[in-house]
Amino acid sequence: MSDASQPTGPSPSQAVNRQVVAATTVPTDRPLTEADIDALMAYPAGEPPAMVINAIDVKKIYRQGTHETHALRGATLDIFKREYLSIMGPSGSGKSTLFNMIGALGKPSEGKVYIDQVDIAHLDTNELAWLRCRKVGYIFQSYNLIQVMTCLENVTLPMAFAGVEGDAARERGIRILKLVGLGHRILHKPAELSGGQQQRVAIARALANEPEIVLADEPTANLDQHTGQEMIELLARLKDELGVTIISATHDLKMLQQSDRILWIEDGRIVRAAKPSEVDFSSKEFDH
Repeated sequence: MSDASQPTGPSPSQAVNRQVVAATTVPTDRPLTEADIDALMAYPAGEPPAMVINAIDVKKIYRQGTHETHALRGATLDIFKREYLSIMGPSGSGKSTLFNMIGALGKPSEGKVYIDQVDIAHLDTNELAWLRCRKVGYIFQSYNLIQVMTCLENVTLPMAFAGVEGDAARERGIRILKLVGLGHRILHKPAELSGGQQQRVAIARALANEPEIVLADEPTANLDQHTGQEMIELLARLKDELGVTIISATHDLKMLQQSDRILWIEDGRIVRAAKPSEVDFSSKEFDH
């Protein structure tokens, strides 16, 4: 590709986002710098800026009677194709809410969330379900497998909602289970598997409809250190081989080190962003 075909500067949406970041991102210990904004808006080295998620000044307010809870207070970020992004934040920081917004599991009270250039606020219930089914895969901390179904049945179940059934679903399910190292366990049920194997089934299920984005909620939290490392390496390999974007909510040090970028969220705001090479992982912050 010639140099002329490469982007020479930020797109209009990125220019707007830089202004929003500067206005809404609140660092905890120092004034916001250009480097902070660059880290939030940057894309992985070697990748063209093919954006899959664009969030602009996202706010989420939960109301119960006259009481309001501000879960997000203005989050702005771009997430790029084939990026491995990790999100950190203490309990109650808004991390889960941000996860829900960028995964189309909810709509913001204010602001915009674009997934593959589609504004989710304009989608009705059926359209949101279609997007979640085909564009986003979900990996849960507790696996959430159906115990009476085999590995293959768990993986092919989401395909039915996407209209893929019969031999086509079976062939795709077997291929994905082989990809995650469970080709020899396709007819086993979850109770017959180890925790690590169950998480591999959960990863395979997330890939069932060939999504562009995979959301992983603390995917190593219930695993021992060795098995957790295997899951981290598997996700990194799948990102490279399948070209998916991995977005993980995690405090796992090794997963953070594997990421392309790390975001910190506190009190409903993104307060910091950095590449792993810019982070001191020996600091007390990571001493869990």
